[in-house]
Amino acid sequence: MFKRMIAVLAILIAGTAPALAKRVALVIGNGSYEHTVQLPNPANDATLMAAKLRSLGFDVVAGQDQSYSDMRRSVMEFAKKAYGAEIALLFYAGHGMQVGGQNLLVPIDAKIEDETSLDFETISVDFIMRQMSKDVKVQMVFLDACRDNPLARTLARRMGPSRSGNLGSGLAEIKIEETGGEGSVIAFATSPGDVALDGDGSNSPFTSALIRHIDTPNASIQTVMTRVTGDVYDATEKRQRPWVNASLIGEVFLNKRATETGTEVAALGNAATSAPQQPAASTAAVNTTTQSNIAWEREKLIWETAKSSNTVADYQAYLSAYPSGTFADFARNSIKRLEAKSQVASIDPAVTPSAATPSASQTGAPTGVVSTLPDPQKAIPGTPETEATLGWNRTARKQVQTRLNLSGQNVGRADGAFGPKTRAGITAWQTANGIVPTGYFTAAQYALLTTQTAVQYTAYEAEVKRKQAAAAAAKRRQQASRSTTPTRQPGTAGTAPQRVPANNNNNTGGGINPAGAAFIGGVVGGILGGAIGR
Repeated sequence: MFKRMIAVLAILIAGTAPALAKRVALVIGNGSYEHTVQLPNPANDATLMAAKLRSLGFDVVAGQDQSYSDMRRSVMEFAKKAYGAEIALLFYAGHGMQVGGQNLLVPIDAKIEDETSLDFETISVDFIMRQMSKDVKVQMVFLDACRDNPLARTLARRMGPSRSGNLGSGLAEIKIEETGGEGSVIAFATSPGDVALDGDGSNSPFTSALIRHIDTPNASIQTVMTRVTGDVYDATEKRQRPWVNASLIGEVFLNKRATETGTEVAALGNAATSAPQQPAASTAAVNTTTQSNIAWEREKLIWETAKSSNTVADYQAYLSAYPSGTFADFARNSIKRLEAKSQVASIDPAVTPSAATPSASQTGAPTGVVSTLPDPQKAIPGTPETEATLGWNRTARKQVQTRLNLSGQNVGRADGAFGPKTRAGITAWQTANGIVPTGYFTAAQYALLTTQTAVQYTAYEAEVKRKQAAAAAAKRRQQASRSTTPTRQPGTAGTAPQRVPANNNNNTGGGINPAGAAFIGGVVGGILGGAIGR
């Protein structure tokens, strides 16, 4: 019944739903740097921002942890799509620097050993903005790239005192006249020249506030940024104030919706008899508003129907009718949750959703998960979206890296940052298990990895605890030894002090029990060294 209703309504409104103006966005988040301090949040920031912009009707070119060549390709793809757009938007999170007033974005493979590296290892913001000025009405730039960058300090030392004065902390102000048009909004995470905070959560303070407000119905972008500035200022205890420079002819809305007054007119059904007489000049505007409100009411009805049935098919029917609708993001998230539950259920019906997606505190394997995935599950590829639904924090990501090491895939030290080496390890593990190799997990795939490494991970935890206990015991013995060392008594300069005999009990040392050592060595082998990250 629900499916038929949705299908009929979709056909009725297919020709009446208003088409959105062309909107294009470039979203990049770089955090897994190979030659400098890694950042935990940019990849998360970019993932959420890309999803939010897609829900607002943007054609998004997105990238995470991109090398120099990757970033160049992304900018080229964005430039081709942005030509003639109503709105072109750039969002970047990661390391950035300014040299001589020029803002540079830093790919993950940049070394920046000297000034020559700047031209061949970084991407200029000015270069990207030139691609956004080709017959584009409104340009928007959001830079969450004002973090403290050790590469800049290294470069300053190489440049010497005479030229390092051109190297500033944070990013430099971008003047509106440099953008090639008057319809521009440029926003930094903090004031020019200042350093922004990466934040303690999974997203930076600036990106968190931007995502929270950017889709506010009927709020202009000017109003949105005022609210973002206030939120960041409060969240950082007045240590960080975003900086915005705008030159817009009129207000720009990213989520324009009909007003309540217009909804009341539409609900009356006959505006000619029920509404006050309108001046002739405004009749067309009233008709347009009424049609828009009717379309909005139909969209809400379809959404409510899909939500009440809570099936993948009905959510997909909504998305077919409204691929960029108000609830499109919620529909996609619902589909992901339902598919994740379906994947786990197809492995073993006894497995609950919470067991399929372990929290950071869960270290054992989900009960009842078999050692192999059925063929249909192998065909379901992992994506950044399917992995994002698992909700891993930094601790959970460390656990994933440890399990990959224990499975025989060397991903290096478990630091919680999923860089190229970790992605390569995931890809290799997927290939070894006959799964579509994408470098990203699904819920079912991680359940399989957890089961495969259950014994090794238990041994790994036991070894970690043993080492910690041995270190604590050694520290206590050292403290006890210092407290029992005798001091010389006055008047006995020629007498050697009496010393406390050493403890010769072999069972109190930090050595490994032979049986335990054999077990650990047999199960974990040489993998533990990489997993523990010495």
